[in-house]
Amino acid sequence: MTDVALPFMIETSGLRGRVVRMDSALNQILGLHGYAEPVAQLTAEVATLAVLLGSMLKYDGIFTLQTQSDGPVKMLVSDFTSAGDVRACASVRDEVALDAHNLLGQGHLAFTVDQGENTERYQGIVELRDNSLLKSIQAYFTQSEQIRTGIKMAVGRIDGEWRGAAIMLQDMPEEGGLPIPGEGPDASADEENWRHAMILMESCTDQELLALPPEDILFRLFHEDGVRVFEPKALQKGCRCSMEKVEGVLVTLTAEDIAHITKDGKITMTCEFCSRSFDFDPADLDRIIKS
Repeated sequence: MTDVALPFMIETSGLRGRVVRMDSALNQILGLHGYAEPVAQLTAEVATLAVLLGSMLKYDGIFTLQTQSDGPVKMLVSDFTSAGDVRACASVRDEVALDAHNLLGQGHLAFTVDQGENTERYQGIVELRDNSLLKSIQAYFTQSEQIRTGIKMAVGRIDGEWRGAAIMLQDMPEEGGLPIPGEGPDASADEENWRHAMILMESCTDQELLALPPEDILFRLFHEDGVRVFEPKALQKGCRCSMEKVEGVLVTLTAEDIAHITKDGKITMTCEFCSRSFDFDPADLDRIIKS
């Protein structure tokens, strides 16, 4: 299986989790951008983690993972819809500094759950740790003290093609997900079961995580404890940009702003996620505003 999120449960302990594997969808996302290798690596990581976390939630809507920082890579963002669409992009402050050790710098990582109109958005924020998205996410779950969580992720190239894979285990109730205010901890798995599961999960190498199909990974790690898989969710590259959405942004700009972005008698707006361009006639925008 490729481009899939596969939910599972360890039967002896009741621990639940997901294995995520991204191949063609990840290459389609990165193929839209001419990122330098370190930026492509981080973009692949944020996309893989957004799918891993977003696929744990029982909701119809959008899960977003986003960084803001003072480092050479000033922003990373990926979102994942309940329909399985994923997109991701990066914003680079300093191309020259991309060979530096700390690409992210100081800043924060935000988790946002948006279930649409007439619902309250949930957002969690954690400080970026050790130039690592994964360590920052693990710190978030540790600080929340609500759902015990273990994650292992690998991103890299195989035969020149990008691949992202991750596995997550959580001590959580059946209808769980990311910590939501008002929901308390679950004590379904005792400490011994948890330590045992973490030892098994950490025994999986990055090479195995990237090369083996998700079901093979689960069998190798947990077959002695009994592992049950559930219906997989297919993943695909998907962007929600449209002429109408871009137009809605443009009509909020001032006349001075419109004049500034008008070149050769037209306005061209390009989606940062998918690189699709939209052309507008300033006169058309003026008529829309007046109407």
